[in-house]
Amino acid sequence: MISRLKYTLAIGVLAVVMPCDSQPQRFTDALGQLHDQMQQPKRSGLEIAEALVADWVDVRALSDQAFGNYVEQSLESYENILSEDAFDALVETRKKRLVQTMRSRLVRDLARHLNEPSLRGLSLRAMKSESESSSATVAVLGEGGEQSLTLNFDPTEDRWRITGITVEGRNLGDYYRDLSRDILDGNYSLPALISRLAETPYMVLDDFSSTPAGQTPIDWGAWRDKDKDKPLLYRVERSGEYAYMAAVDSGYSVILGKFVHWNPREYPIMTWCWRADVLPPGGNEFLNHANDSAAGLYVIFSQNWLHVPKQLKYVWSSTLPEGTIGRRDKIFRPWFFVMESGDANRGKWTFEQVDLERDHKLKLGGPPADRTIGLGLLTDANSTRSYAEAYYANLRVWKRDALIKRQIIDDCATLPPMTRHNREGSATATALSAR
Repeated sequence: MISRLKYTLAIGVLAVVMPCDSQPQRFTDALGQLHDQMQQPKRSGLEIAEALVADWVDVRALSDQAFGNYVEQSLESYENILSEDAFDALVETRKKRLVQTMRSRLVRDLARHLNEPSLRGLSLRAMKSESESSSATVAVLGEGGEQSLTLNFDPTEDRWRITGITVEGRNLGDYYRDLSRDILDGNYSLPALISRLAETPYMVLDDFSSTPAGQTPIDWGAWRDKDKDKPLLYRVERSGEYAYMAAVDSGYSVILGKFVHWNPREYPIMTWCWRADVLPPGGNEFLNHANDSAAGLYVIFSQNWLHVPKQLKYVWSSTLPEGTIGRRDKIFRPWFFVMESGDANRGKWTFEQVDLERDHKLKLGGPPADRTIGLGLLTDANSTRSYAEAYYANLRVWKRDALIKRQIIDDCATLPPMTRHNREGSATATALSAR
């Protein structure tokens, strides 16, 4: 098996880029400059790697080689829901995020090995130039010998960029594809692949950063058929570099849902931030006539043989004590867990952490399926005929090992507090949306 070192060393020749009218000598000069940098005793692998990847490599091409049409396949749940233009826009947004993650991974891998003392340099062995493409064979020199790399170039405007790297006859994309094989085969959502490439103990299910302020994210929509003609009173708001979902209700009670597939057995710990500014008076999740929550988060695990969702709901209750677990006395109603209660933390961002695997075993029986369906948000005030207002941010799931190692952190403190401006802005948006 070709080692990870061989793959990542392959990227070390990314400076080998030729303007369209250059001669082979210019290629040799560029390779020589990189070789000289690698001889420095205190070379900064990170600085070299960042410059090389940013200036010379076509990361989109390498990403496409590694993952093919994975993004489109991972979004198949949306194909019959979104318009063709909306679906294409969603695909493009996800591809950009994947390319961004791939770029960071390339930089990190390259920097790690550019700093290896055993790395001696690079040497040009052969070069071939044709009208539509060119390639070069380069030897990576190390204490244990040398490895042969083949670089492929395609012209883009006035610059040639590296679009393919082969190590000992095998494409670099194969390494990253094999690294993520279980995610691709399981058709898990992009957050799973990003977590794998970024080497983090968590995956970001949504941080709302891809959506402009004032808009509803394209991949969130009315979850129930009966809600599809109602106004969606959910909008992304921003404060500096932070984004979050703002939600209000005065009688529509719309569950906003999102398809997102991950393995809750591998990532069983869920965390999020939320802030309830206005609680529906007298809200009580046990009672049909008062079944309102300022904030609610659904996790939809799977379906039973009747296609009824197996789901759990975490709520900020107006009246029920924190720690209450129950459900309404009506068929197919989800179990709810009260995470916050009343006014004690009203207007403050609070950090929540739950064990999805434990809660599933407790109320749904046995371990969860190994591929979730999605998430839902619900801020509602229809039963009490009142008004509710809440905010959601930083929806994440973590590996259990992160809990044991105490890697899970409360990241809610940096989010903006409740202000008079926030309250007035939300009330105005509600009135306009209702009209």
